[in-house]
Amino acid sequence: MATRSWTRAPLERTRAVRRVALAVVHTVASGQRVLDALSVIESEPEVQVVFTSPPDKVGSGVDEFLRKAAALTIPWHDAVGERFDLVVAASSRAVSDLGGGPVLLLPDPAPRGAFPDLPGYDGLAGIKQALARPGGTAHPLSVVALAHHEQHRLLRDRWSGAARHAVVIGDMGFDRLAASMRHRERYRSALEVAAARPVLLVSSGRGPQSLFARAPGLLDRLVAELPEHLVVCHLHPDVWDVHGRRQILAWTADVRRAGLVVVPPDADWRIPLVAADRVIGDHGPVTAYAVAIGKPVALARAAPLVPATVRVLDPSLPLRDQLDELASPGAARAATHRLTSMPHRAAAVLRATCCRAMRLPDPGTPPVCRPVPVDRFTTSWSA
Repeated sequence: MATRSWTRAPLERTRAVRRVALAVVHTVASGQRVLDALSVIESEPEVQVVFTSPPDKVGSGVDEFLRKAAALTIPWHDAVGERFDLVVAASSRAVSDLGGGPVLLLPDPAPRGAFPDLPGYDGLAGIKQALARPGGTAHPLSVVALAHHEQHRLLRDRWSGAARHAVVIGDMGFDRLAASMRHRERYRSALEVAAARPVLLVSSGRGPQSLFARAPGLLDRLVAELPEHLVVCHLHPDVWDVHGRRQILAWTADVRRAGLVVVPPDADWRIPLVAADRVIGDHGPVTAYAVAIGKPVALARAAPLVPATVRVLDPSLPLRDQLDELASPGAARAATHRLTSMPHRAAAVLRATCCRAMRLPDPGTPPVCRPVPVDRFTTSWSA
């Protein structure tokens, strides 16, 4: 049964709603994965999706992200007091504080056979905590959505009760990226790049081992040495949340004046990735996705998600020479296998999983994995 008060507005509901799904957004990055998952059910005529964020959400970017997503939001304290037909979250933090009902947990991308444990944080313990309910048992319809059969095996070996909760769905992020490839020219237009101008995407993950931390001068060199390219920089949204927009823009002010385009943290990274002719990255998952879709890729340093055949840049040599030698490394199949065991099938498996958890009949028609929309994408910054 749907929750009683999913909106505070004293208005009569227009559509009949049988099921209400709660989307929990902890960070901008996790919010994008939640939106990917919701894309398979939110168009169902009797399903209402509402959003919330916990008090310990990381950074102020979450509120802006939800505003740009045109999301109907409710306060956390209201969400805690209600029961939902499905709770969708990409982080385990505070999920167990919510009322009864099944949980769909979407862990971070990780190498196959591993869980994305953050420093000082046990990913398996987080999964158990997120699914826990009063009495120490999980709701029988709760699901941990995994990308790999190897992850399923590891979870089963480490937690004997995992078999009934773990489902290998694949990677909706990769599948939506693949579905977006045919819209490359539209994405290039969103970047406002001239038709014949090549695009170089520089993608940095988070933390002290990231490209932005270890090679801060690389952006200046690329803009100076490759003036015919549009150099676009994507930073993991957590970088913006930790350091703040003002500081990131201050650190990049000179190179932006020289021509660098910095992608805002709430913009979908798949748009500049599809638009790019070449990619330079690090250990972040964006680099692995770039290899998986066949982009010519260079690494700032070796990365676990990326096949060893991908070239690592030598900072002592001219960058132009190294980038001119880049070609698709022929590692797309290997990179895809590292990301997902079920490429191009996540939408079907995920929709069936959500319908089962909400006790709804599967619509029967094949689900469509939609490309990433460009209508809200912008690279401009206010003064």
